[in-house]
Amino acid sequence: MSQDMPSSFKTILVKDVMTSPVLTALESSTVSEAAALMLVNRTGSVVVVNENGDYVGILTERMILPEEVLVPFVRRSTFRLLGKEIGDFEHIEETMDEVRSIQIGKVMDRDNPTGKPDDHIAEVAETMVTDDRHHVCILENKKPVGMVSRHDLLRMFLNPAGDPVRPS
Repeated sequence: MSQDMPSSFKTILVKDVMTSPVLTALESSTVSEAAALMLVNRTGSVVVVNENGDYVGILTERMILPEEVLVPFVRRSTFRLLGKEIGDFEHIEETMDEVRSIQIGKVMDRDNPTGKPDDHIAEVAETMVTDDRHHVCILENKKPVGMVSRHDLLRMFLNPAGDPVRPS
């Protein structure tokens, strides 16, 4: 844990800040099904689990939504979807049609950092900042029990006494 973290962050545990229960989907679910779950539940991620309910990865809206990238040396932009450069925006509808049926187990992030309920929030916050992550899944015995997002960290600023503000 970084020595530069405010002392109030060092006394707050992840379990006091995390959002629970976690929105999950099987790795055999499609991108379209995962997107629908995120929209209905107004969240930016879905935790991916196997048939036993064990954590295997995460799929985030940032991964699904197209983003513009500049192609080096060509001075032309293309768009990226699910971490791959796809093409020009003129063909975005056809590309999205193709992506809808892809199983999320094939495109999820398997390397997203995780935490434990009894970790200090400072550790998770530092990981989120240094790894540029918006979500950290909280696990107990390989099972997802909570999620810490950047919104959860932002919520901590609502109470100046340092006590976490629980999601409603």
